Amino acid sequence: MNDTNYQAQIDDENNFRSTLYKYVGHWKLFILCIITGILLAFLYIRYLAVNNYEIQGKILINNTNNGNGIRDNDNFSNIGLIKTSQSIDDEIGILSSNGIMENVITNNSFNIEYYHEGTIRDIEIYGKNVPIKVIADETSDNLIYDQPIYVKILDSINYELRSVHNKEELVSKHAFGELIDLPYGTFTITSKLDSTNNDNQLPLYFKIKDKDDTTSGYLRNFNVVPANKTGSLLNLTYISTHSEKGEDILTKLIETYIDKTIKYENQLAENTIKMIDNRLNLLVGEIQDVEKSVVDFKTQNTVTDVASNADEYIKQANDYKEKVANYQSQINILTQIEQTLLNTSIKNSIGGGYSINDPSLTNQISKYNEILLERQRLSQSAVTSNPMLVSLDANLVNLRQSILQNVLSAKNGLSIAKGNLQANANRFDAQLARVPAMEKKLLDISRDKGTKEGLYLYLLQKREEEVLSLATPVSSTRIVSYPKAGKFPISPNKKILYLTGLLFGFVVPISLIFIKDSLNNKIVKASDITEVVTAPFLGEISENNDKQDFSTYESSSSSTVELFRLLSFNLDYLKKKENNQTILVTSTVKGEGKTYIASNLAVTMASNGNRVALLAFDLREPQLMSNFDLPNSPGLADFIIKKGMDVSQIIQQHPTIDGLYLIGPGMTNTFVGRLLLNDRNDLLMEVLKKQFDKIIIDTPPIGLISDAFALNKYVDSTIYVVRKDVTKKEHLSKIESIYTNHKLNNTMVLLNHTPETESYGYSNKI
Repeated sequence: MNDTNYQAQIDDENNFRSTLYKYVGHWKLFILCIITGILLAFLYIRYLAVNNYEIQGKILINNTNNGNGIRDNDNFSNIGLIKTSQSIDDEIGILSSNGIMENVITNNSFNIEYYHEGTIRDIEIYGKNVPIKVIADETSDNLIYDQPIYVKILDSINYELRSVHNKEELVSKHAFGELIDLPYGTFTITSKLDSTNNDNQLPLYFKIKDKDDTTSGYLRNFNVVPANKTGSLLNLTYISTHSEKGEDILTKLIETYIDKTIKYENQLAENTIKMIDNRLNLLVGEIQDVEKSVVDFKTQNTVTDVASNADEYIKQANDYKEKVANYQSQINILTQIEQTLLNTSIKNSIGGGYSINDPSLTNQISKYNEILLERQRLSQSAVTSNPMLVSLDANLVNLRQSILQNVLSAKNGLSIAKGNLQANANRFDAQLARVPAMEKKLLDISRDKGTKEGLYLYLLQKREEEVLSLATPVSSTRIVSYPKAGKFPISPNKKILYLTGLLFGFVVPISLIFIKDSLNNKIVKASDITEVVTAPFLGEISENNDKQDFSTYESSSSSTVELFRLLSFNLDYLKKKENNQTILVTSTVKGEGKTYIASNLAVTMASNGNRVALLAFDLREPQLMSNFDLPNSPGLADFIIKKGMDVSQIIQQHPTIDGLYLIGPGMTNTFVGRLLLNDRNDLLMEVLKKQFDKIIIDTPPIGLISDAFALNKYVDSTIYVVRKDVTKKEHLSKIESIYTNHKLNNTMVLLNHTPETESYGYSNKI
């Protein structure tokens, strides 16, 4: 398991190194793309990029109860007379509304833009840099938006207009201040005296833009957010291509918002004053009605002051009750006197202890008692028939009768007087019983009157406050920080652009190489083979940069020669038979370098001291012998066809390389397939194996013809040559089929013609 993990780690390192070498090998492309990317970034910044400036400002929305007038009084708002909104979100919505921005554009003609025509791009000018002012009639039916109208100032009075309308160039001269009616609009152009632009050589033109589109564009560049979560401070930002114009736009927007706020607040105050006046008029009538109700109530109930009248009622009722009691006492006394007169004889006296208010009755009773005393004194000395006693008795009877009549008369008078007094007392009691109801009624009327009078005074006070707020209008919005553009543009970001250019220099080559590799169906690296084919991988042979055919010499110190020496070593290392004598070299298609590999492998083995026989079994298009400047005949075809020819007659020794012997293809023959199946090949191989240490066979490509398979019975090992950027990946399946089905003995794969810097050596992967 550890060996497997270690091998996997080595493979990953090799893959990474191979990938890195692949990209590093295109370092010139990387440098070119990096220079191109940075140059493009520079040119874009210098000639095409439009600078964008961020303009910032701050305002404070006073949404607390610290203002003037009725708008800031929560108590007044709570009684339902007015309704105001102090929401920060609402104010943000108002600031961001189309109405505010449209007023800014309309009042300041921001939808009319002025430009200087440039070589690469046009430059917008603004403010004092604009020598003219255009006043457009935007209600005109023939107005065309975004129509470039060129202005050439001729002198301080005249100018020339030039434009293209319906593919027709229109040129006309006019005086400043003149009303111009053209097919594309009606407008007036005036000269600005405060302009600092004295350069009349640069072409100047203006455009009238649609207000709705301009408003939408401005709002996209405008943003307002709360400065904090709990406060009323707002941060306003605006992005503009012209710093001065952006500052003016944001300033005008704040001023328009404040003006509209003041106008709204003043309108609210005026409407409130009208409402208060109407309410005051109603309250005056209601107060008069309440006062009239008080007068009518007091008149109907004959009262001036209920409390004082109640005291008077109590006093009068008590006085009458006291008099009734006195009269009752007199009546009681008279009743006793009456009973005494009716129940006693004339000999009995009438009590004199009674308190009687009638003087005549008192005198009669006193006189009666005096006569009775005189009779009693006389009766002691005279008889009953005494004329004096009889006279006194007659007087007593008459006087007694007179007293009784006076008592009855006085009693009747007192009873009548008593009844009258009692009626008066009852009347005052009744009046007194009505006092609580009258007090409640008067209290209700007084409360209503007090409420209306209090509301009247309150409204009168608030009316004066609203009048004062109109006299000194102050907005609830305060400018904390006036709009100011940043010192440097926020875009384009030069660092980002140059970094993007640098990144472009890396991404584009990598992408191109990756796309090239993705679309390339050719073998480009060893991993393309090892990931598909399970046959042992011999390694890689680099291209010969010396442009020499080293098959003509024996000693060389080039890296390619060293690779062939390693190839020879690996052949023995990866062999599956003890005697790895016969080696077949083949490929899939022509041009993959099988003859080159066979020739140089034979030279390498010969230089190592082996007797090597190199056979040109590619009988159809032989090239091997020409590499060594040797003739093709006599050769293999001659030996097979001519039965009496000996093997030694077709063997050619190399004139300069010891141990190297070559057998050419021989005469040209159209029946190559028959020649390869001839029994003479058995004799040939038997003789060669006895005379030589190594036998290397160069065969035709397997992808074209199957000649190599006919020689498999003589072969100990097979070198299957794959060439970089020549062999297609689809051919690997054929190699895998040959290996797994043992169509060629001990098949091993060799990658040919790799860059020398990419690899120098062999893989040991099996």
